[in-house]
Amino acid sequence: MKVIASIIAMLFAASVAFAAEDLNWNKSEHNLQIKSGDWGFEVRTYLDDDYDHMEVSKKIGNGLTAAVRYAEDGTDTEIRPKLTHKLLDAGMLSLAHRAEYRYHTGSADDNWRYRAIIGLQLTNDAWVTLQPRWELGGDKENDSDIDNVKWQAGWDWTLDQNETSSVVLTPFIEYQTEGADGDWKKTHMIMGTNLSVKF
Repeated sequence: MKVIASIIAMLFAASVAFAAEDLNWNKSEHNLQIKSGDWGFEVRTYLDDDYDHMEVSKKIGNGLTAAVRYAEDGTDTEIRPKLTHKLLDAGMLSLAHRAEYRYHTGSADDNWRYRAIIGLQLTNDAWVTLQPRWELGGDKENDSDIDNVKWQAGWDWTLDQNETSSVVLTPFIEYQTEGADGDWKKTHMIMGTNLSVKF
């Protein structure tokens, strides 16, 4: 419990320190995930933002999960096939990586994006993830520099659980920065929720 209190205190202090900036808490992310066997379905929406998406995923074995996302952001729509590979799940530490192709039907150029996903399980319920991301193709620079980084910290609150199903509500905080070319400047800091229903 002391670890959780420390994390909350640090995040609160960070939010106060940056309170004068326009990029804090100006929107919030909300997700609904429904999982059954190897299949998953996700809906995401943002308050005070035009972005929404739906995604269907399937575990295909050997730590691989394939997914297709349909997203709308104002007048731009995006179709995004994704492949995620879990490399390690060793209690406190988890490692994965993901490749995705972002096909835009609006004014944005199509491009590839690759990310590493590093997870740290602080307690049974508290976690932190770090996701450095690289973008390639289209109007993106094809170099090895990290283009942006997403940090998340959350708490899994189990509302209901039995042998065949579970309902978990996860409040979280997300902090995102630009990459090396942007001098690691903050992009946003938001709060979010994830409601996961598993059958």
